[in-house]
Amino acid sequence: MSETTRGRWVGRRAGLANRVAFAFSLISMFVALVVSGATYIGTNIYLLQEREASALRQAQVDARIVDAALRDDVRPGKALEQLPVIEDNIPLLLIDADWFGARADLPPEEIPEALVEAARTDGGAQQRFEASDGGVYLGIALAVEGAVFVDLFPLQTLDTVLSILGGVVVVGTIIAFFVGGLVGKAAGNRLLRPLSDVADGARQIRSGDLSARVPIPPDPDISAISVAFNDMAAAVQNRLERERRFSANVSHELRSPLTGIVGTTDLLENRVDKLPEREANLVRALSPQVRRFSAMVLDLLEISRIGGDQIVQLESIEVGHLVDDQLLARNLPVSLREGENFAMMLDPRRFERIVGNLIDNAQRHGGGVTRIGVERAGNGLRLTVDDDGPGVPAEIADQIFEPFARGEGAHKDGAGLGLAIVNEQIRLLGGTVEVSETPSGGARFIVELADRSLR
Repeated sequence: MSETTRGRWVGRRAGLANRVAFAFSLISMFVALVVSGATYIGTNIYLLQEREASALRQAQVDARIVDAALRDDVRPGKALEQLPVIEDNIPLLLIDADWFGARADLPPEEIPEALVEAARTDGGAQQRFEASDGGVYLGIALAVEGAVFVDLFPLQTLDTVLSILGGVVVVGTIIAFFVGGLVGKAAGNRLLRPLSDVADGARQIRSGDLSARVPIPPDPDISAISVAFNDMAAAVQNRLERERRFSANVSHELRSPLTGIVGTTDLLENRVDKLPEREANLVRALSPQVRRFSAMVLDLLEISRIGGDQIVQLESIEVGHLVDDQLLARNLPVSLREGENFAMMLDPRRFERIVGNLIDNAQRHGGGVTRIGVERAGNGLRLTVDDDGPGVPAEIADQIFEPFARGEGAHKDGAGLGLAIVNEQIRLLGGTVEVSETPSGGARFIVELADRSLR
């Protein structure tokens, strides 16, 4: 199975919580179906047997009364009139080929011949049959004095009761399916809550919050995942802090000798005209490398301080004017800024570094700044910096914000720390940064920051 096919197949699979809920639904439906089905079958057999037993007793009593009346030479019609009045039975008497007591709702012709013949030969029989009108009857035939007594008992009421019971079984099974699904969903969510906490913690760490930890659930079987995650996060945080301290210490220790080197280089550069040609060429080659080294050390020192210094100094700043100041500081026209000027609560030092580094990145690697957009975005601002370069390929759009990352075609005089500083400063301000493409094919950096006074 290819990676693409496997990814599509996994994407179509239901989540674990949904699968647990569906399994609970099936189990609940199966249990309900077995229990209710067994109850229905048992109730059906019991009610039918009870109905047949009570009907047989009633028919035997009626047959004895009719038999006694016939022995006393009572007419067949009068003999049937001596029977107790019961609404749900139909007593009939067959003498020779004549029926007595017949009712219009059930003609005697519909009584099975086999039932009558069994009564004549065996003395009695019973049979269930269906009439032409769809009614179901239990017929009991008994031999009496010179005749056959037939007692018919309608089974419609029993069928209605059983139909209602069957409906209850079906509805109960459906309810059990949905109730089982709800219980399964709740159980699945409860089981997956620690995994959701771990996922949230991983996202926080990915966004730069290395202090993120997840709560430890009380269940000892599940808590091991959260404990392992917290231990891993603590180990990662400690290691990164050690690396940050190491970078800060190295950068700090390099500043003093580097300051001397830069001063000496500047002094030599000022006197390069008085030096021999060979030494002058060496000074000209050394000077830009020293400045690049100095800028890299300062950037390393700053990026190491960003992670350790989480304090944000909030002030009300004029966003448009601050962007203009950064353009003027680099001898660029303020006409490059588009959009309104408005006040926001931000850290001016961090915002200056964001704007300045984005401008420097565009000037150094993107063919120059073509536009800086400043606009409101909800309760915050959206800053866009467009350049005239070749753009950033989509496959490295996230990598360029990492330290020492440089895209293809970037100038070799950069250390690849400018965008990493931008990313860290934006993270501390609670914003986001992404890179896209301008209509002309250049790179467009989009920064979104919220007004910190609303937090």
